[in-house]
Amino acid sequence: MPGVVIALVFAGALTGFVLRTTPSLSPRFNHVMLYVSDLDASIAFYTRAFDLEVTQRIDSLTVVAPDGSETHRAVRMAFLKFPGQEFVFELSEQSVEADGPSPFYQHLGIDIADIEAAADRAQAAGARDLSSIRTVRASGGVVARNAFFRGPDGELVELMQMVAGEF
Repeated sequence: MPGVVIALVFAGALTGFVLRTTPSLSPRFNHVMLYVSDLDASIAFYTRAFDLEVTQRIDSLTVVAPDGSETHRAVRMAFLKFPGQEFVFELSEQSVEADGPSPFYQHLGIDIADIEAAADRAQAAGARDLSSIRTVRASGGVVARNAFFRGPDGELVELMQMVAGEF
């Protein structure tokens, strides 16, 4: 197998193509998340109206706190993308109380390569209410480290370092 890789790299060099693993851009916008009252109805609407594709459905999350304790949650979530694009439109089925959070925009997700450095930079820039960095494992093989903070107007922003899988 190593001989095959060497041959492919050599052939790529001869033709002007370089075989390499391209790291994800960091930071980059990753997703926007909306609460919806009926996940299936929302998926049907957005896939019909905009040709979005469901890339993953999640029915459970395991959140690992910094102390190693785990919390398991049943969820109803879906990730949708436009064909050929990476930006994720995240839908989460939630019942919304009249005096609870807005049923619309919930948070902006930013993909980052080094969550500790990004959290430090956000705090230095004035981020408020920075949460601890946690690990989240979702059904479907997605594993990410995340932290949330509030921006200047109280908007919720999620820093997310992908560990395994993708949306």
